[in-house]
Amino acid sequence: MLRRSGLAFVALILTFGCVLLTDARAEDKKPSPFAYQFEPIPRVAEKMTVRRLLSEVVRLRFNGYTQVSYMQNFNRPSNDINELRIFDVNSNQFRANVIQAAIERLAKTDGSALDRFGFRVKFNAGQDSDFIGGLNLNPFADLQEFYVNYVAPIGHGLDLAVGQFNALVGYEQVGNPYSPNYSRSYLYFGQPFTTGGISATYEFNKQVSLSVRAITFINAAQANTHHEPLMETLLMLFPSDTVRVMLYGLAGPREIAPGTPGGTLLLGGGYASWQLGAQTWSVVEAYYANQANSSLVSPGKDARWGGVAGYLFHDFTKEWGVRLRGEIFEDKGGLITCQGTTAYQPRANVCFGATSTEAAPAVAQTLWEVTATLEYRPFPSVKTRLEYRYDKSDHNVFQVGGRATSYQPTLSLDVVYIF
Repeated sequence: MLRRSGLAFVALILTFGCVLLTDARAEDKKPSPFAYQFEPIPRVAEKMTVRRLLSEVVRLRFNGYTQVSYMQNFNRPSNDINELRIFDVNSNQFRANVIQAAIERLAKTDGSALDRFGFRVKFNAGQDSDFIGGLNLNPFADLQEFYVNYVAPIGHGLDLAVGQFNALVGYEQVGNPYSPNYSRSYLYFGQPFTTGGISATYEFNKQVSLSVRAITFINAAQANTHHEPLMETLLMLFPSDTVRVMLYGLAGPREIAPGTPGGTLLLGGGYASWQLGAQTWSVVEAYYANQANSSLVSPGKDARWGGVAGYLFHDFTKEWGVRLRGEIFEDKGGLITCQGTTAYQPRANVCFGATSTEAAPAVAQTLWEVTATLEYRPFPSVKTRLEYRYDKSDHNVFQVGGRATSYQPTLSLDVVYIF
């Protein structure tokens, strides 16, 4: 019953998109009056962000953002924690999320050997830093990305890089301004946040490009501290101006579950985006993962997790827009969810029964959630989001006051300034 309800919410969002598409097609014949153009894919949106020029001679550029938020949990949990959240964990409190600064030198696809070298360093400070997944300097400071790259003169240019990067796997990204909703989906729980190793990217043409990484580090809801070698891939397809398809994969040995031998991780999935009209977009993401001998609820068996999420975005004006999300997620081995503690930092991925030193008992569960986000952009560099979210599980992993329950409604407001 729970799975059917979750799928029904995903279907409802897609149905609503078809209704908007009917209206949008009628408007497509008119030129769009909006100067603002929303980018539905976070990793593309981040690349489109305007970089401030620091030096023309060495081609240094700079950009960043700062974010603060307030979260109201209508369950009023006694531990002041929003259960099963990643960054928006503070219940009925303000949060100084992060201030981020990135400096980079863009590598060229032509010119001298020196022109082909580049680098990027991204620094974070704030309460989100401890769980973003970079090189943690302390609980409130973090290097999220740091890498050097060289565009080899092969074909259209083979972009080679070494260091730590935002993960290729997954639709939602670590950088919050570039993800459509303030809160993170459950699908995000089972995906890497950042990965470290060697990367190669080749653009065959404007429609097809491929990224392959040999990685030895994953930071996710459960970090990889054993540094086993894995392979991460992303195939990007742009068949038209209105359709984009991203297919990703992750494979290799991994040991992340205490008390289990661990085993080979295989994760495959992808997402597709459609521009339904001048100011309307939709995205669907789905993936499935299996890790051998890693179940926390059935010792000796495989842990499996995965799900599907549907998104719908519509801008009413260049200032006002709505971002809708519905998803269903299954954690059959209890490996992904409920692995956090109530310790002050970071309080992420917590379930009822957790303490400051121990996570809640592992549970195989199915989760679904619906999220509605109203976005207001009073200035090009300022974004505000008012977001309502309702979480539901087939187990009592959430908290009302001091007792367990199966649901969690929250309301949040966040403000982002991009510089």
